[in-house]
Formats: sequence, structure tokens, C-alpha cells
Amino acid sequence: MTAWHEYAVAIKDGEIAACKRIKQAVIRYFSDLEDPRYVFDNAVVERFIAFSRVCPHVKGPLRGQPIVLEPWQQFAFACLLGFRVRANGLRKYRSAYIQVPRKNAKSTVAAILANWFLVMEEGQQDIYTAAVSRDQARIVFDDARQMSLLSKPLRKRLAIQQHKMVYPKSNSLLKPLAAKAATIEGTNPSLAIVDEYHLHPDNSVYSALELGMGARPEPFLFAITTAGSSIVSACKQHYDYCCQILDGDEVNDSLFALIYELDDEKEIDQPELWVKANPNLDVSVNRDALSDTIQKARGIPSQWVEMLTKRFNIWCQGATPWLGRGMWDACQVDYQDADLTGARCYIGLDLSSTSDISSVSYIFPLGRELKIVTRHYLPELQLANPANKNRQLYRGWQKAGWLRTTPGDCIDYDRIRDDILADAEEFDVVQVGFDTWNATHLRTQLMGSGFDVVPFPQTFQKFSPVAKAAEVFVNRKVIQHNGDPILAWAITNVVMETDAAANIKPNKKKSANKIDPAVAFLMALGTCLNENEEFAYSVSEEHQSWLENFNGI
Repeated sequence: MTAWHEYAVAIKDGEIAACKRIKQAVIRYFSDLEDPRYVFDNAVVERFIAFSRVCPHVKGPLRGQPIVLEPWQQFAFACLLGFRVRANGLRKYRSAYIQVPRKNAKSTVAAILANWFLVMEEGQQDIYTAAVSRDQARIVFDDARQMSLLSKPLRKRLAIQQHKMVYPKSNSLLKPLAAKAATIEGTNPSLAIVDEYHLHPDNSVYSALELGMGARPEPFLFAITTAGSSIVSACKQHYDYCCQILDGDEVNDSLFALIYELDDEKEIDQPELWVKANPNLDVSVNRDALSDTIQKARGIPSQWVEMLTKRFNIWCQGATPWLGRGMWDACQVDYQDADLTGARCYIGLDLSSTSDISSVSYIFPLGRELKIVTRHYLPELQLANPANKNRQLYRGWQKAGWLRTTPGDCIDYDRIRDDILADAEEFDVVQVGFDTWNATHLRTQLMGSGFDVVPFPQTFQKFSPVAKAAEVFVNRKVIQHNGDPILAWAITNVVMETDAAANIKPNKKKSANKIDPAVAFLMALGTCLNENEEFAYSVSEEHQSWLENFNGI
């Protein structure tokens, strides 16, 4: 049995700790082996592994010694190079997204692949390394160049220059590219390596490389990166897309995804699970050094986030983070709408302009508890809109009864109005908080129906005390919810922006995905607290000063 297959079997059988995404990649591997559309070329994989030993280490005490690929690396390249389409003999995969933390030999494996394409692939090859800066783009190129200089078989076959390498036999070329889409246009890469994709400010470089490959019969776009600190970046969107493929929600048989990460931040406290994110643990990743990094980062939020992102591949918000999913989930309590019949409540509305999710949130102050009920609405056609990246989530929530759909492709404010009127028959609605810039007709209709409608401007001054109070209430489990998955999703999407006075408010543009349900919740909470100012301090009077000066978690 080959090393790469043994690795896959060990993952499948649970002998090696693995995250959800790696387990899914292994399931995909075994599925493809049985798929009659594909054949697996053992010989080419064995040749690649043998070729890697011609590429020596270029750094540290192993410099000059042959590289021996670890089983996880062999598995990656077995998938990339081994699977071929039976009908035409071409490689199954045309692109790859590999996400591993620092110190796991990202540049090394990318450099080996670059040299393989330069020397071993048939025909003329143009290979480019691209990154957010020229210096970053040179990292993989310089590793490939150093390997060639240190390897006698490569050195005698290649024309090695400072800024490019050429294989005269096929006129193949390897060179780094400046990080501008304009410099990439007109290129015709057979292999493009995108290093540290998470640093790219947009998708222009990736898209330009992908577009330039159109004339090649077997092009390959290879993105390798750590997780990043911008959850609205092009890389995070690509990561999300890869996860949807692994989940089976999207179909793209030509994209290979291999994502090493922790499934939960709490797993940092279990050293036996560090291998989930660090496949090169105890090889290039020193276990003791990693432990020291964790200890140093504890208690220092900025270093902790950096450590989560770079050493354990957990995507973290670059802007002011808000509530964590674990804290929110801890506030779940089992109750039904019927349990709140006749109770006083306050409403917050965050309504989409026309075509996406809108939410109506109800806050019920009950003694020292605040219970939440939220209604969510979506135009029905958005469930099948290919441009809506959340359509699979929305379909699941609709089937589960959490999401209400309205006919057509625009939100039906009349349906929302009718539901509020129906809820008012069951609940004692005290006030309705409304964004002063949105859905004025609905506001007028509710006022005409006798509701006390109050403005809730979307400002730092209005949101900050409410958001800070929400953090304290969630931490102390004063807020209780019924497990609404849409609200939980929106809560974890929220990115707060901060002004010079340390006031905070939700920022829809910086947030990773839709936050409308969370905004509706905050508006309902703020409307409630305006009428019940004493409630904020009734939880614990000794923490009144802390709450007044609280600047976020």
C-alpha cells in the first residue's frame, strides 16, 4: 500500500486526528477511486515523489539534503496529479486550494511543484509565482531556484538566472510576477502559484491568472495559504466556496480543496488535536515551540487572534470582533412562542431594500431575563438564484421552518406587516424600533394600526451602549434564545467598527455575510432598554461601573 493511500485510510479509520474538512477530502478521494469517470495514474504520482527527492531542502540544518515528502503531502499530490478523466486522459483537477498554517512547508511543496512543471511536464510550460507583493512572489520562486542550484541533476539542465529559470529542452519558463493584474494580462500560464492568497486585497490577480490559462489543455491554478484576518476577503470567499464543495452544496469536480484547521478553538487545549491543523507536527512544526507560542498569546487578544489564524488556521475577524458562537450557544433555552402569550415585548426591524433577508426581532423582558423571538423573510426566487451565495443555507432554513418566503424576487412588506399584526394579537407589543431610512410605508402602516413606532438611527451613539450591554447580557446568560440558527449565523457574522471615542456599531460592509437578523435583535434590545433603563443594572449592581465603561470583548 502506498504512503498516500495509507494516510487516507488512517484518516478514514480515525487513527490520525483530522478536522471535518480533511475527512471530507479523504471521502472525496475514495469516492473518485470508485468513480468510473476517472482513472488513477499511480506511475505519475510515484515519479513525482521520486522527483521531489531531487529537490533538496534549502533552509536550516537540512539544507542540501533530499526532501522526503510526508504522507499528507504525498496524499495532496496524489490527488492533484493522479486522477485523470477517463474520456480524454487529462488531469481531473485544474485548480487547487490548500490551506495550512505557518511552518508546514507551504513554500517548499509549491516550489517542488513549480520545478516539476518546469522539467517534467511535456511540452512548453510557462510557470508563474504570484503574490500580494513582488517580494512575496519571490519566496516560492527563490525556493525553487535554490533547489535547482543545490541539485546537480537540475542545475545541469536549467538556465538559472536571478529573476527567471529556463529549461532549454522545451523552452519552459519559471518566473515571479508583480502583484498587479495588469502585469498578468497577456500571460498564458500552464501553472500559476498563488502564494498567501489571504493577503490579496481582491480577486483581480487570481482571476487574471485563471483567465490567462484558457488556451492551455491542462492548466493548473495552485493557491496555497494560511487563514487570514479579513473575513470579507477574496480568499475567505474562496475558502467558503471550497467548503460548500466539500459539503456537497456546490459541485465543482475540477477544484481540489485540502483545508487543515481546528474544528473548534477549544481544541487548542488538547495537544493531541494540534495535528488537525498542523499536518507537519513534529516534523517542521516543533511541538514545544508551538506550546510556548500558545502560552505567550494567552491573555493578549491581539496575539491570541494572530496565533489562532497563523498557527491553527482559524479565520478571525480583522476588525473589532463581537460575540463568539460558543457564548451565544450557551444562552439557548427551550421555549415556544406560546410560552410568551400576553407578555410585553419590543420590536426591532431591519428590512432589506428589496431582494435579500429581512428580520423582525421581538425582545421580551421577563424578570431578570430577556427572551428573543425573531422572524426572517426572503423573496422566494432567492432560493434558486445562482448569484446568491447563501441559497443553500436559505433552503435548509426554509425547510426547517425558520425562514419565511414571500412570492417573487422582492421582499413583500405587506406580509411582514400582516405577521406583525398577527403577533400583536398574541404578544403585548409596547414599541417598534425602526431604521429611519428604510421602509417608510411600512412604518406609516404600523403607526396607522396603533403601534408606538420610535426611530432607531443607525449611529455609533445609538448602537454602542446597546451592543456593549448585549455583550454583558450574553456573557451572563441574561439573554435567552430558542436556538434560531439564522440569528446565530448572523451574530457570528457581525464585525463591529469603532470610532475615536471607542463607540462601536455593526458594519455591514466589513462583515463576512448578512447581519440583518443581528441588527434587528440589537434594535429590539435598544428599544427595550430605552423603556427599561433600570433593567441593564438589575442583573448585578456591582457591575454597573464596568458596564458603563465597557469597550467590547
